[in-house]
Amino acid sequence: RDKKVQQELVKAAGLRSIRQAAGKTISDVEDFLRKESYPLVLKPTDSAGTDGVKLCHNYEEAKDHFDALFEVEAVNGGYNTEVLCQEFLRGKEYVVDTVSRDGEHKTMAVWVYDKRPANGAAFVYFGMLPVDSGSTEAKLLVNYCHKVLDALALKNGPAHVEIIMTPSGPCLVEVNCRAQGGDGNWRPLARRLAGGYSQVEATVDAYL
Repeated sequence: RDKKVQQELVKAAGLRSIRQAAGKTISDVEDFLRKESYPLVLKPTDSAGTDGVKLCHNYEEAKDHFDALFEVEAVNGGYNTEVLCQEFLRGKEYVVDTVSRDGEHKTMAVWVYDKRPANGAAFVYFGMLPVDSGSTEAKLLVNYCHKVLDALALKNGPAHVEIIMTPSGPCLVEVNCRAQGGDGNWRPLARRLAGGYSQVEATVDAYL
């Protein structure tokens, strides 16, 4: 779940990855925050959802948020021990839901997020829509996603892979080694679109 390590492994595999710096003190990321173009995204290295994620528009805002993240409890419990500073990816954000068995990856669904600024936050989930699996966009996303799973050596189980389609192609946001969340409210639609199967049923079948 370490977002920093994920990007490092993806980069090592020769795939598009996010420019980033991580640290436990502001001096660890000072050079990155001073030289990288704004806005930048700051978030805990190990957390979930949009917990602690903020779009910072200048150095002062980034420094304040960096310090603040060590003072609040993380959504998963405990306190943040490291903060990740990343380039801001421009483009639509997608999700590729997969199930793997012994290194063979099957894509169960591709979705596009509807995220908007709201209530003072830059990234708020409003919903998501299915993407035609035959579209050029979906094919690019699925191909990239499977290479990411290989780079992370994720060979078994479900994965919820968030990707932004940038002007230069797909780029990983993060991989979650689980089925999609959202209290399962996506499953009825997913099952209708996939002939009665969703990521949950496929995961169970993969282990039978």
